Amino acid sequence: MIHSCLKSTFPVLIFLLLSVLIISSCDNNKKQSPMEAAKVYVANEEGGSISVIDLQDSLKNTSIDLSESGKMFMAHNVQVATDGKSIWVTAVPMDSTEMNQLVVIDSNTGTVKNRVQLGKDLHVAHVVLDQESRNVFVTAKESNQVIQVDATTYQVVRKFDLGAGHSPHGMRYANGKLYVANMDAKSMSIINLADGKITDVPLGGVAVQTAVTQDDRFIFTSLYDTKEVVRYDLESSEIRRIPLPAGAQGPIQMYATPDSKLLYVADQGELMGRPVSNKVFVIDISDAKVISTITVGNKAHGVVVSNDGQRVYVTNSIDNTVSVIDVTTQKVIRTIPVGKGPNGISYWFETGGMP
Repeated sequence: MIHSCLKSTFPVLIFLLLSVLIISSCDNNKKQSPMEAAKVYVANEEGGSISVIDLQDSLKNTSIDLSESGKMFMAHNVQVATDGKSIWVTAVPMDSTEMNQLVVIDSNTGTVKNRVQLGKDLHVAHVVLDQESRNVFVTAKESNQVIQVDATTYQVVRKFDLGAGHSPHGMRYANGKLYVANMDAKSMSIINLADGKITDVPLGGVAVQTAVTQDDRFIFTSLYDTKEVVRYDLESSEIRRIPLPAGAQGPIQMYATPDSKLLYVADQGELMGRPVSNKVFVIDISDAKVISTITVGNKAHGVVVSNDGQRVYVTNSIDNTVSVIDVTTQKVIRTIPVGKGPNGISYWFETGGMP
């Protein structure tokens, strides 16, 4: 009788066991499924290269050499195209007799596919693209210009003259306009691309970089000497000055989260005889005030936020590293080695790039 019962229930037990194993296997597959493909591109200014951090493959780090025929180029800034198909790098030659270049990298192969010759004695700084990835814009500090390049033909199609003594540096694009930070003029230039009209907004400080919010409400500008961030209201043109905490040494790059709630500001220091800083300040965009201070690596410079708004990546120029900040906890969760003198930084994901 006992043997008969066991015999009749055995298939049921096997079925239940297999069901549990299948469900468990499915759960494990869900947990172990790979994250969305994403990469961080870092411009190593002193190393003359681009570090590519593959966030999907255990933070695999590869390098793209920017040298040409044995000639080294300093990589100051890097920008992923908004369509994600190409990477653009401002390259300043070590030999001043050589041409400043805009180096184009294929995002699929990781190889240099073109070099746009921009001219000599320009000291090109930052690069951005429009929303359609049709046009590329580069700031040239020495010539006080913004240079426009056709992203398809790789030809220079227009130059915007800002005027002597402007020294443009950082720049962002939003809705048909460029917002340019001018170091020497202590202003922000607004370039209307439709008609070429340029409007200067005095800021009263050494303007280094601009940032835009994706809700199209604000433009931010970092002022190095006054240790402030300026919030410019796009609708009212109102300027709100945001002082950084005591101990700040001078802000450089900034980036807003995709939900337009937080702005991350890299406090670099070192210039104007100041000590090197290792801080990132977090600003509440709506309230226009600093709400948190995060310790990263030395000489914090470049900043970018992931497309899901969960991570912030900061270049530490002296330490040759990138700090990864968790937005929820506001803490550094990882430090990634890169090339020498990391400066600009940009984020690529499967369907595009962060602007």
